[in-house]
Amino acid sequence: MRLLAGVDVGTTHVKVGFFDERGGCVAAVRQPTPRELPALVGAVTAALGECAARAGRGPDAIGIAGMAETGVPLDRAGRPLTPLLWWNDPRAAQEAAELSRDAEALYALTGRRADPKAPLAKWLWLRAHSPGVLESMRWWAHVPDAVAYALTGRLRTHETLAARTLAYDLGAGDYDPELLARAGLRTGQLPAPAGAVEPVGPLTAQVSGVTPGVPVVLAGHDHAVGSWAAGVRRPGDVADSLGTAEAVMVLSDSHPDPRTGLALGITTDPSLDGSRKVVVGGLPTSGAMLDWLLGLLSPTGQGGSTSKSGVTGGGAGGGGYAVLPRLLGGVRLPTGIVVEPYLRGRVAPAPDPARRVTVSGLGPEHTPGDLLAAAIEGTCLHARWMLDGLTTVTGTAPERLVVLGGQIRIPLWMRVKAALSPVPVEVVRSDDAVCAGAALIAGQAGGSLDDVPVLPRERQPPEPDLAAAYVPIYERFLASARRPQ
Repeated sequence: MRLLAGVDVGTTHVKVGFFDERGGCVAAVRQPTPRELPALVGAVTAALGECAARAGRGPDAIGIAGMAETGVPLDRAGRPLTPLLWWNDPRAAQEAAELSRDAEALYALTGRRADPKAPLAKWLWLRAHSPGVLESMRWWAHVPDAVAYALTGRLRTHETLAARTLAYDLGAGDYDPELLARAGLRTGQLPAPAGAVEPVGPLTAQVSGVTPGVPVVLAGHDHAVGSWAAGVRRPGDVADSLGTAEAVMVLSDSHPDPRTGLALGITTDPSLDGSRKVVVGGLPTSGAMLDWLLGLLSPTGQGGSTSKSGVTGGGAGGGGYAVLPRLLGGVRLPTGIVVEPYLRGRVAPAPDPARRVTVSGLGPEHTPGDLLAAAIEGTCLHARWMLDGLTTVTGTAPERLVVLGGQIRIPLWMRVKAALSPVPVEVVRSDDAVCAGAALIAGQAGGSLDDVPVLPRERQPPEPDLAAAYVPIYERFLASARRPQ
């Protein structure tokens, strides 16, 4: 049996796991994501060594996935010139606003709107505030690129990461020189995209228990890797990737026209195999909404934490998410409380950066568990709104909704998700679909993405009475969400 290693560098956690050829987990290590590149590389190599010790041998291939817009400028020796520049760093807001003056042309070229998380906005900010960094920068690397570089000595990227720079021409399949020139950069400073099963190179770094020379594959952006491993590969399949943020993804043969895309706040990515487009609606505060409420309800004021791959303990009196079964156990659905889950504005399908959380219908008869359940309902209601908008604009008839990510471990969340879905819901039963997906993709190094096994899924049992009860709740939610705040 071959062992395959997967690495998933997420916003909250970096996850490393060894998997069999069907995606079964043999060993796994999870730890908070470091803020500096050397510490991140150290965390990954240490976790690979620990997994090798637990498994009794090293992997036959290593696959790497992770968040997109977070990256780091590297000098000619491959050393970081700054700490990691995070996707949720708001400092480039002014630069994003300036880029937005050409919003329609930018969207037509890149499939994206300008926002502070985009690397192009970050590069413009560096040019204005730290010009020495850009002058010394030989390469820009997204964090998955940087980890692969540390393991192999070769710098490449994947198209699903490159497309998130806001300087990538989706039609041409390459960086746009004019957009790069706005930040004083040239195409040669961006790593060339590699295919999802094309090895970046052999392992050259010293990793305890891992044989040098095993292929290292850059699998791609976390959402793309997870949805591919979940079997979302053809029109009609819709992925719902849950974590700190949430993304609903619909496959399409084209991307929306700029006016429609900008009006709806949706974006377009290349599919993992490059054969189609993936139209995406995002909710930045999905798991984060539950974190926040747990923090408010905690005696210490510190909630738990979620990531794209799981739910862990933290606050809530030291129990974090461990308290959820007790708090949610007696809740009756629907709660009757309607929550708009917008901690930091709303992106899609009706952009409003000033939008904030609203709660209606809360009364003295409700418990903390009711409020937590209502927040979960709010994220599911919003996801249904995004799904309706995405399928309308792409002309897609959804056939199934495949759900993956940390919140699959919360039964109430899956019940609400299924009750609100217009199509059957299938839940990916993997502790970390992205990490497992990166490993399975690495297992096809030099081969075909089509041969990547699909992770096990289970049909979420339908509850017709609950689905019927949510029909008027959804109408209430839409009325509230569309009303000016």
